[in-house]
Amino acid sequence: MTGPRRVTRQDVAREAGTSVAVVSYVVNDGPRAVAPATRQRVLDAIERTGYRPNAIAQALAGGRSGVLGLVVPDVSNPFFSALARAIEDEVFREGQVLLVGNSAESAVREARLITSFVERQVDGLLYVGVGHHSPVEAAIRAGIPVVALDRRDRFSDIASVVVDNFDGAAMATEHLIAHGHRRIAVIAGPSHLFTSVERIGGWRKALKAHGLPNDESLFFEAPFSRAGGYQAAVALFERGTADAVLVTDEMQALGVLAAAADAGVAVPSGLAVVTFDGTEQSMFSVPPLTTVGQPLAEIARHAVALTRPTSPEERRHIVCDTELLRRRSCGCTTHHRENHQVSTQMAVGGDTRGPLSKEDHTMTKKVGRIAGASLAVAALALSACGSSANDDPNADATITFVTPHKGVFDEAVAAFHEEHPNIDVEVQIIPFAEIAAQTQARLGSKDTSIDVIAVDPPRLPSLAAQGFLKDVSADAPAMKESLTAGGISSVTWDGKQYGYPLWTSDNFLFYNKALLAKAGIAEPGPDNASRWTWDQTLAAATKAKAAGAQYGFAFEQVDAYYALQPVIMSMGGGAGLAGDGNLTPAVDTAQWRAFGDWYGKLYSSGLSPRGLASAQMPDLFKNGSVAFYVAGPARITDLQKSGLADKWGMAPLPYAAGGKVVTPTDSWAVGVSNVSEHPTAAQEFARYLSLSTDGATSASTKFNLPPVNQKAYPKYIHYIDGIAPRQTTQYGTLLTTDTDEHAVRRPSSVGYVDFETIVNKAFADIRNGGDPAQILATAQDALARQLSQYK
Repeated sequence: MTGPRRVTRQDVAREAGTSVAVVSYVVNDGPRAVAPATRQRVLDAIERTGYRPNAIAQALAGGRSGVLGLVVPDVSNPFFSALARAIEDEVFREGQVLLVGNSAESAVREARLITSFVERQVDGLLYVGVGHHSPVEAAIRAGIPVVALDRRDRFSDIASVVVDNFDGAAMATEHLIAHGHRRIAVIAGPSHLFTSVERIGGWRKALKAHGLPNDESLFFEAPFSRAGGYQAAVALFERGTADAVLVTDEMQALGVLAAAADAGVAVPSGLAVVTFDGTEQSMFSVPPLTTVGQPLAEIARHAVALTRPTSPEERRHIVCDTELLRRRSCGCTTHHRENHQVSTQMAVGGDTRGPLSKEDHTMTKKVGRIAGASLAVAALALSACGSSANDDPNADATITFVTPHKGVFDEAVAAFHEEHPNIDVEVQIIPFAEIAAQTQARLGSKDTSIDVIAVDPPRLPSLAAQGFLKDVSADAPAMKESLTAGGISSVTWDGKQYGYPLWTSDNFLFYNKALLAKAGIAEPGPDNASRWTWDQTLAAATKAKAAGAQYGFAFEQVDAYYALQPVIMSMGGGAGLAGDGNLTPAVDTAQWRAFGDWYGKLYSSGLSPRGLASAQMPDLFKNGSVAFYVAGPARITDLQKSGLADKWGMAPLPYAAGGKVVTPTDSWAVGVSNVSEHPTAAQEFARYLSLSTDGATSASTKFNLPPVNQKAYPKYIHYIDGIAPRQTTQYGTLLTTDTDEHAVRRPSSVGYVDFETIVNKAFADIRNGGDPAQILATAQDALARQLSQYK
């Protein structure tokens, strides 16, 4: 059974005795005038027939759909529900409609939702991304304004509205300190997320400012969920290390309260709790939660306004202030607001909107102060901060060294402390995949809890340009005396040195002797003269797979520009960045597309493992599953300690037939934070790691990477010879040849972080079966947009 037929304009025209065009003129109030009598006749016909205009068609005819799209990661999270409600209220007031999609923390689902909204021609897209880089390129290409909420990507020029997570966390921690607490833990969300990074940084800053511990025994990471908070609290109680806790999400905090009740821990007398968000739910927990409130109505107002840019240049990054809502979970006995920051409207319902201030119409704004300032202004501001720090070389100091290399510096730290008993060094480990985002966020927030930073040299120009790194050019003479020219060059930007280089690097072709013997493959030679081509390598890998190897070939650094740049350039491609300041992308070229086809076939053919990440590759080679394996010298000790000991060999990195030999170079350096409160002590430690023979030797032999310290280098080679004498007979000679004749540095650019992020994602998409030509064209467009902000 069908429903009643929809009344059309033809029906109205028939009833009024006029044309469809005249009906349209009346409904749309133009574009032509209609005689008053005829107009009334049409209006009477509309009332009699019950005709309702098609609002969507009308809107699309005017170039707008009247619909905004919002994607949130978890609609069941009270914060995101409240945020959606605030945005819906704002949209409703604007006479529009809001479509809400729940990505359920799934990147795949998020991409489908965004694509769906684009296909429905929404007027603007608001989203809380699952990770650093959400799939919003389709919306941008379609000319749809995009606004990131809550989880801003610092490496993106997409407009954003967030709160000052760093200051909010510092304010909350200071409040717990004011209550007399001295062992204050943090339960943070996933550490790769913008919100987590900033809230952790604020916690560390407040504790360090008061000389309180912020070591790993007080740090807990958990999903943004009640279960995540519950499990983290259980671990916290087992350690017994804290009497207070900052919980970075309200759902986690509810889980903490449940765990405390189950464990018989009284809140706040046994454990004081402060959290984030400030939804209505926090008022009715037992006890009510003291929370860092977020101004939802204000966030919604700015977010919706940003979907109506007057020009492409009006993309802005807005940071809203928070306020502390004091309740009983922290130990306060009264319910009132403590206005440490600008008072904001927390209510979601009701018309609380006021007119946007004049400052809202500037290009880049932060509520209360400027955010996203130019690199030059940021450098001046941070330099001023650094100049006021404690420079007394004899003062007792505790400095924090942030690095992804767990255990590598333990011996060096101990030896440094013996020489400098007044300086304690705390090593803080941040995973390699997260260190760039975390250091960027924390230094950008002037986090003084970082003193010395591990820096990948291509990322140094960006950090230096933003004023995050101390200019250490005064040590240039000492560097020239002790370090290689290539090492010094790796930490030089704009004619100045902004770090101390530690190591150089190279890649080699490791192979499984047994798998090659089984397939009847002659082992490749160990020296430069016997270097294989890629064709030879993959032909042998295919033969080894046919003879029983699970995989014929694998890169250790999957989808990584560092590992793949030498292949691309050996095939005749460029570095991918060109022009003044290396700010012009050049990845959509014939040579890059040819490489993309080559790389994709490695995985589509099954020669290389498609579904595994870089962290899984070493074990895959060590357990005998891979015949040929491209990795760096850091793998040598690991192999000799594994079940593959003495059953492996190493050869030079292959090259493209007819092309030049290209090998990678450069490795990590250390820089001194420009907002360090102990710059003299921090710089002394950085000097020790790089310029001291003992310091450089210690870290290099621990990590197996060749030092740029020329006195430490022979000791390192001798050490490697002792680990695997048969496999490394030509290692020192080959390393020298590669460094002197074949090494190509990654491009130095203030936009390198953006570049590497986008091309690594492109490589991953190619590996997973995407069309290389289309993927590289998309990457070229994305890079052009991203890099334009630095020109």
